[in-house]
Amino acid sequence: MLEALGGLALLVRGLALLSTSLGAAMGGPARRVLTWATAHWGRAWLAGVLVGALTLNSTALSLTAMGLAELGIAGFTTALVLGLSAKAGATLALLLAATPLGALALPILGVGFALALLRRFRTWGEGLSGLGMLLLGLSLMTQGFLPLVHSELFSLLREGLEGTWFWPWSLGFVLAALLGSANAVAALALALTASSALSLPTALLLTLGGGAGSGMVLAVAGWNRSPLTLRVALAHLGWKVLFSLPFVFFLPGFSELSQKLARLVGLGPEGAVAQGHLLYHLLASFWVLPLLHPIDRLMRRLLPDNERQISPRYLSADALDSRELASSLALREVGRIGDQILEMLGDAVKILGQGNGNPAEVARREEKVDQLARSIVLYLSELSARHPGNAPLALMTAASEIEHMGDQVRRILRKQERLYAQNLEFSREGRGELCEAAKRLLERLRVCLTALATGNTTLAVQVTAGREGMQRFLLELRRSHLERLEQGRTESRATTLAHLDLLIVLDELDQSVTRLAQLSQELHGQEL
Repeated sequence: MLEALGGLALLVRGLALLSTSLGAAMGGPARRVLTWATAHWGRAWLAGVLVGALTLNSTALSLTAMGLAELGIAGFTTALVLGLSAKAGATLALLLAATPLGALALPILGVGFALALLRRFRTWGEGLSGLGMLLLGLSLMTQGFLPLVHSELFSLLREGLEGTWFWPWSLGFVLAALLGSANAVAALALALTASSALSLPTALLLTLGGGAGSGMVLAVAGWNRSPLTLRVALAHLGWKVLFSLPFVFFLPGFSELSQKLARLVGLGPEGAVAQGHLLYHLLASFWVLPLLHPIDRLMRRLLPDNERQISPRYLSADALDSRELASSLALREVGRIGDQILEMLGDAVKILGQGNGNPAEVARREEKVDQLARSIVLYLSELSARHPGNAPLALMTAASEIEHMGDQVRRILRKQERLYAQNLEFSREGRGELCEAAKRLLERLRVCLTALATGNTTLAVQVTAGREGMQRFLLELRRSHLERLEQGRTESRATTLAHLDLLIVLDELDQSVTRLAQLSQELHGQEL
């Protein structure tokens, strides 16, 4: 039994090493394929199968699809199809394990080890090592199960599994949920079949449960994320569970078909497990296609967007036919995220002045800024494709600049939090100076955003002209801090790096404000 368990551990580790190495080797092409896939669910199906087969890591690809959905790059249907089809492509690993390559496990492992010693071929060497470990682990599992086949305890266990569909399916589900891999459970079923420990129908039930249970890792990963991400994860899990039921109810026909497919390629009973594994995942990814929109509507009813779901207020796809209207709406949305930055910087001023505040609220606003800025950029890219011109580019730059300001404000708060963790505190004068600098910056940002929203170029010029004065003020604050250091002030010496870094961040923020004012002049100096 321990030999079989060791074989399973070796197989899981080999599968992880193989998929990691292939992912590194195919990373560039795979990312380009995924970028191409986000446009349509049909592309997503092809890309998922291809990338899944190339990397043998469907879980990572499914998590990537969920991330793309959360970022607004892929929709629900595209993300769901990408994850399901990746499972189908990744079954190639089990097909490899079912071939006679198992006899070459140790030579493959040895060649892989030798290649991994050479820097130039390290990735491919690790991939070959992973393949060798996978094949060797499968062989060890088969050998480990052989002595157990005739034991009384195993006979009782087998009778319990063979007598009903529920227990082998449930066992496969639980194992896949724990291991995070449908391939690992299918490999276990393959080894049990090869050692005659389980019949083919029972092994297929174990595989079907594993295919369904592998979606649990996505549900756990998506639990505390956006409603859209959770919808994708639960739809993936639910579809795999529901789609396994017809195979369960028509198990004799499924077993016979799997055997025929295995014989066509010259494989034995264990090959039928691999063929059944492939057939289930491939059909699950294919038959979901005509049901994508009903599933989307159902999941929206079950998991509606909550108040945390952030979406553009003014952007309209219908307005893209008019360059002027779409640009104006995008400008309003840019102004909206500008208001969020004002609130963030206002909170930062309070935290700098009082030494306490609500960083969680600032983090929430930064998330909102990031999502809205991304939506604006994607909207303007579509506008630019339809109506080339300078306005979309300038607005894109403005949205990006404001998003960058959000990152800088968060840097201010992280510096403050780090001081709290170290039980350090700025000197009273130092904190006052930092607060005053942040207040001046807040006022300049307010004027800049007003100029951007109203088209008042006089205000924009005023902000641009005020840059030199802000630089001089920040230089004075550095000199003031240096004087406190020369006086040997304990608080100043303890917090000097944080103090100087905050002055740099404030200077970078002011540069962003100045650039935004210049963009405002550019935007309103031409027709939108």
